[in-house]
Amino acid sequence: MSQPQRQTLNIQPGLYTLETDVDSISRWKDGDKIRFYRGMPQKLGGWQKNGSQTFLGKARTAIDWLSLRFEKFIALGTHLKLYVWNGGDFSDITPLRSTDALTDPFTTTNGSTTVSVEHVAHGALDGDYVTYSGATAVGGVTIDGEYQLTYVDDDHYTITHSAAAGSSATGGGSVSAEYQVHVGRERTMVYRGWGAGPWSGGTWGTPRSVTNFLTMARIWSLSNWGEDLIACYRNGGIYLWDSSAGTGTRAATISGAPSTAVSVFVSEENRQLVVLGAHDGSNDDPMLIRWSASEDYSDFTPTDLNTAGRKRLDKGNELYGRVGVKNGNLIFSDAWIWLMTFDGPPYTFGFLPLGDSGGIRSPNAMKELGGNAYWMGKQDFFIYDGGSPRVLPCDVLNHVFDDFNQDQSALVFAGANRAFGEIWWLYPSANSNECDRYVAYSTVENHWTFGTLGRTVYVADSKIFANSYALGTDGYLYDHDFGVDDDGAGMEVHLESGDIMLSPGGEDMMHLSGAIPNFKRLTGEISLVLKGRREAQDPDQFSTPAQTITSSTKKVSPRMRARQIAVRIESSGVGDDFRMGRWRVLIQPDGKK
Repeated sequence: MSQPQRQTLNIQPGLYTLETDVDSISRWKDGDKIRFYRGMPQKLGGWQKNGSQTFLGKARTAIDWLSLRFEKFIALGTHLKLYVWNGGDFSDITPLRSTDALTDPFTTTNGSTTVSVEHVAHGALDGDYVTYSGATAVGGVTIDGEYQLTYVDDDHYTITHSAAAGSSATGGGSVSAEYQVHVGRERTMVYRGWGAGPWSGGTWGTPRSVTNFLTMARIWSLSNWGEDLIACYRNGGIYLWDSSAGTGTRAATISGAPSTAVSVFVSEENRQLVVLGAHDGSNDDPMLIRWSASEDYSDFTPTDLNTAGRKRLDKGNELYGRVGVKNGNLIFSDAWIWLMTFDGPPYTFGFLPLGDSGGIRSPNAMKELGGNAYWMGKQDFFIYDGGSPRVLPCDVLNHVFDDFNQDQSALVFAGANRAFGEIWWLYPSANSNECDRYVAYSTVENHWTFGTLGRTVYVADSKIFANSYALGTDGYLYDHDFGVDDDGAGMEVHLESGDIMLSPGGEDMMHLSGAIPNFKRLTGEISLVLKGRREAQDPDQFSTPAQTITSSTKKVSPRMRARQIAVRIESSGVGDDFRMGRWRVLIQPDGKK
């Protein structure tokens, strides 16, 4: 018998799922928490919780900045609240809807923590937050601080106190009640078929012209005006938080700004507040853009002496958002894209139609990297690099869109990891109502990866924080690219190839008698399994026993007879880390059958 020959396993970087194993020879087909850098696969950086404090609700947007006092801030908007993070603490800066004076509003029931509140025409929605001050004791309890309410009717609601009342009573004295802006949807609500849509939206017994009605998840738009924060939740008001006033103050309505909007951003060329989907003074207009006078975020009235203005775009049903690019800002509607450029007087901004948006998935589905824009559409990914928008070929397209919760498209969030030249999209899989997957594109090496991750916002292009960070579905802020572990636990990592032919054209059966590891970096250990097939259409893969590899392992001896093999590596130990080069296997011909 001939001596075993060493054969290098040349597997291309990136994951590939578009073809069968045989048609995608020498490609990686599956993985989790893996990135490829300079052609070599390596474990993702780890993460840990930033402190023990949590925020309420599911975060959909975040922005960070540095104040003139060198304070580092992160603002984040959830479906329940608006927060600012500073020095490890979350501060609630949610704007107020109203402040009202009430007299003896509370009714307690002996032995119950439920308190009924009377407030004629309170205007609150189920789940809204209210803060009381100045109350006197009633039923043996003093009702003070913040509560989340349960709607009863237009004049009454209930709250839950921390202690049960000692008697049934009505009172509380003179009470100040501060109502925060209405809470939003945690996720998109889709109403289908009979009864869908608003009451009296059509004649009785007449079928709807459409079968789906959507109420989008609460999504905030955040931007900076110098050291201050401008915030707007979709179809809500526009608010300013003054950082110099401290984290004990709330964001407040900007007087003079449109009363409602879809999204906001600050145009830095002439420092103007730009409002997408702006109220026109009489009605909401989801396709109207308005911008303020230069250096004045409260002046939206155009005159001969200022630069305020407006422009209504005409393709699509509503504006979604914007992303900055090297030659301006891309403005997205649900159907179209415009390039918004700063042109100066007399019109200030110009709008160049670019083409179809590909049905952009969400207001946060677009991201800039290197002056180019990338976004996720209905069934493709797209790029704008200065010309016409075009489809970005994706090697894992079926993996993403065949396992995707279409109803929760609005949750998609795009982030950029500038250190590795990657664009990330967080998205919900088919059986999840929350983001539990990611797909990433390397703009430098032109390949794709994917995996599992319970994050709703991912920021890896901060100019003030050394580490990337993300907001978890569990209400924690996580520092990412921190160590190698999953918040102190071992990270579950795997990488598996498609089939690799062991002989030219797969003619001969081959006997594999050994594998020679090749690691640039290996801490802890990994597990290696080889999977074999005798024929391409053979439904059964047979596997070698798992082989443990450490930094001192020179060779392992899995034994197999096959025409083609697949390689699978796994890692799950605390402290495990690796960066892997090309392996070699020991093989020799072993007949035709």
